[in-house]
Amino acid sequence: MIHKRLKYFLWYYSIYCILLIGTGIYLGNIVNKDLFEAAPPTSGQEFMSVVLTHNLTNFAMYLLGFLLSPLFQIMDFGGSSFVITMGFRTLGAQEALGKLIPHGLLEFPNMLFYQGISQYVLFTLIYTKSIKAALGVMKKMIPYYLLSLVILIIAAFIEGYDSLLFSIMMINNRWFY
Repeated sequence: MIHKRLKYFLWYYSIYCILLIGTGIYLGNIVNKDLFEAAPPTSGQEFMSVVLTHNLTNFAMYLLGFLLSPLFQIMDFGGSSFVITMGFRTLGAQEALGKLIPHGLLEFPNMLFYQGISQYVLFTLIYTKSIKAALGVMKKMIPYYLLSLVILIIAAFIEGYDSLLFSIMMINNRWFY
């Protein structure tokens, strides 16, 4: 029965995420880009602390608020894809990718993972109509939650200090033009 439930969930979750990301990209492409301005790059320990606090708050929100996880994810993935699309349109591909890589290669799949776990707990609750079964799934997912937490901390460190390195690289690249 778990296998069947997981199969249904994976179909639902894949379609849900594709629709959210697609909607964010679509809205990011139809909005007037002149309404947006790129923020100056920030970096260092203070920025890393802000990112880490945000990431941990977001993580806790999904862990404890699994009943509202589909709504949270609309804001997170829909909003993130909108902002990334606007970044590509206002900054250009090279600079936008520079702000996303390498931390985004850790952070976005990890967000998808822990948000998916949260929705799977909700899906289990709806499917089985048993809070005991949902809490059982949460208990089984503890190692995955811990792994996800470690990845969030690493991504925050990289994001905090990587933007400084990217800014230095951009300055150096401009010297060659």
